[in-house]
Amino acid sequence: MAGLRPSSSDVEMLGRWVGHLQTILVLLLLFIGYALQFMCGFRRDHGLIEPNQSLPVSTTPPGWTTISPMALETIKLFANWTTQNHTPHSTEERSNTTPTTELEHFGLLASGEAIFIYLVPALLHLNGYLLAVFIYRFADNEQLQSLVERVFILSSNPRRLVLTLWLYFGLGLVWLGVSTAYVTLLGVDGITVFERFVSFGWAGKLARWTHTAEMLRASLALTLFFHDLVQMVVIVSYGLMCYMLRCYLKALKEKLLLHTIEPLNWMREICEFRKLLHHLNTKISLPVASLTVLNLSYTVSSVAHLFHDMTACPINIFTASLANILLWLVIALMPFFQAASLTVTCRQTQSCGHLISIRPFVHRNTSSEDLNTVLLYASSLKMSAKLFRMPVSAHYLCFLVLVCFIGVLTFGMCLNISLDRL
Repeated sequence: MAGLRPSSSDVEMLGRWVGHLQTILVLLLLFIGYALQFMCGFRRDHGLIEPNQSLPVSTTPPGWTTISPMALETIKLFANWTTQNHTPHSTEERSNTTPTTELEHFGLLASGEAIFIYLVPALLHLNGYLLAVFIYRFADNEQLQSLVERVFILSSNPRRLVLTLWLYFGLGLVWLGVSTAYVTLLGVDGITVFERFVSFGWAGKLARWTHTAEMLRASLALTLFFHDLVQMVVIVSYGLMCYMLRCYLKALKEKLLLHTIEPLNWMREICEFRKLLHHLNTKISLPVASLTVLNLSYTVSSVAHLFHDMTACPINIFTASLANILLWLVIALMPFFQAASLTVTCRQTQSCGHLISIRPFVHRNTSSEDLNTVLLYASSLKMSAKLFRMPVSAHYLCFLVLVCFIGVLTFGMCLNISLDRL
């Protein structure tokens, strides 16, 4: 569904064209989603948006010096565009407010809201998808297929391996389902979406239709579903590859210790593993890095929005905002934990030479030269999973999570949550 199926040489020409068409359709839905988010005023970093909440944004930039002072007083940019007194069915009121809304849209396009809330996240998301399409469909060179074959050949329990792979995929579907349910039930308000959309002059004709608000809400939810689907597929694929690399390395270590593989053959397999690890660090991690920046930005922005008003926070708004934070935090930290686990497995491989040296009865038929060669080769291995071209270590990751938890807990102590206002 995400249009990331690899273009294998064994696939017929019709199958390739169907794959390209699917990718084009997904790209079209992504572009429609970016446009609808801006036109409907929907923000992925906010939890439950209150209808009457408004946030004044900066005034007109220096380039707009031709606007009169009377017009400048009418330009007010709101983050949520949720004016409840606006009635789109009134023709006279729309004609009176048309100059004001046009000035608001002009100011909005030049404001930080349009750039940092809509444009930059859209570019990060689109960049991640385009990189994933290029890598998985064209530049993969059947690396993933080779990894799967090697892992299942060396695995002592293929059934457990299959169940674990399906577990990863199932957890990704759970995240996608929870995110879709959150957007559908809590995030998208039909009235707010309709008011923001019809405030554009050319879209005012759609207000005559009876089911315009429902169609807008359904279209926005559908496009956001594909946005989240792309994220889920890319990040879960990265997690699956990290897990299979861990299984591959553990199987090689087990076979070496049990002497079911010759030391020279083990070193050849390690060379193949290093090629797959290099492919993971230099190619597969690129779209993941772009999407991780976006998800971390959404997480921090959601936390800042939650603690913006420290006076009082109703429990329902706090719960919805906390759910939104957890959604983005889970999808943002998953690549780091997978990479850290792979790094731990890589560092454990350095002890293989010492482990076979203390087992003389298992390797009694192996010459001392081969044992010394394996010892030197294993101790010189310096392998690690990388994100943003930097090695990911479990120690630093746990420390960072601890600092973030303490920071959130400290801010939470300053937040007055009113349990009686539901």
